[in-house]
Amino acid sequence: MSRMFNPKVFQLGYVGLGCTDLGRSAQYYMETLGLTETAKGHLGEIYASVGYEHHNVILTKAAHKSLLQLGFQLKPAIDLADFAKQLNAYGVRSAVKSDSQPGISKLIEVEIADGHTVQFYRDIEAPAPGFKNVGVAPLRLGHVAVISPQAAKLRKFYEEFLGFWYTDEFEGIATFLTCNRDHHVINIVDIPESRVHHIAFQLKDSVSHPNACDELRRAGIKTEWGPSRHTAGHNLAGYHYDPDKVLIELYTEMDVFIPELGMCEARPWHEHFPMKPRAWKLTELNAWGTDFAFNLGQG
Repeated sequence: MSRMFNPKVFQLGYVGLGCTDLGRSAQYYMETLGLTETAKGHLGEIYASVGYEHHNVILTKAAHKSLLQLGFQLKPAIDLADFAKQLNAYGVRSAVKSDSQPGISKLIEVEIADGHTVQFYRDIEAPAPGFKNVGVAPLRLGHVAVISPQAAKLRKFYEEFLGFWYTDEFEGIATFLTCNRDHHVINIVDIPESRVHHIAFQLKDSVSHPNACDELRRAGIKTEWGPSRHTAGHNLAGYHYDPDKVLIELYTEMDVFIPELGMCEARPWHEHFPMKPRAWKLTELNAWGTDFAFNLGQG
């Protein structure tokens, strides 16, 4: 059974990306993916919302594509000052920032590993710009997969300090962790690179998959793989690239993890019962035997 923790955060709130062509990336995220621009920052960065919170994606002009930050929302009972003290006691240096971005009055920033900056906040404005009826129009930002040569250090921080639950892995290379009932909120890939692997957005329902693929085709974007069903997480997933070749996953039907039982809620398509955390083989990336049309490690 999975060890019992009490996660300090409850969701992934936003992802910050460095973009080589800010205008082209903004066009993709606003028009093709279907987010709404809610603000521009002092350096011209663009804040975009899926539909409720002030922002779920931050786009910043950069010399090369990069993962600039991940934003996690702390549980309401956690005091920011006390959280900063806990970080310092754990041996992680933190910086408290006030009004550093629209919608969030105060946050705590830490760099857990090289190229892996995390921001923690309690409250974010919710102007609720609404869900678009054009483009892919996802339901929410779901999870992120990161590649790091310091994967063991990242995993230790997420599990030991933040209290994430371990839910699955692929032969010790990719580890799935969660802070809520989604099968995974972050996926940490142990490869000697430092970058984002993919960002995942949840669609409204499984019927939305072909509609999303049609929207991508109209925008001249190729669907690289899927939709098909994964094994770890069992989500229906399709993948394509944004303008900077950041891999974007669109998914539905993610497994629901029950931490009290250390298992996922039973589903008819599960390979075994109970569906407890396990190590899958790299040849078991999907449940239907569908060959991947591209190398998932590229980018």
